[in-house]
Amino acid sequence: MSHPRTVRALWVLVAVLFSALVALVAGILAGATGRSFPEAVLHAGAAFAATLPLCLTVLAALGEL
Repeated sequence: MSHPRTVRALWVLVAVLFSALVALVAGILAGATGRSFPEAVLHAGAAFAATLPLCLTVLAALGEL
């Protein structure tokens, strides 16, 4: 079943926001363990970069994209 373009865009937005939330938590946890600010940002970026493709793959497998 093909979804309208706006529904697909909203699913992608949900995936991006969820990935940003995961990145935020990863950065906070990295900072709380005593890492420097640049290291915490790198951890957050890595978490975002790992989470977004995973979310998009799951959405594609479910047929939402």
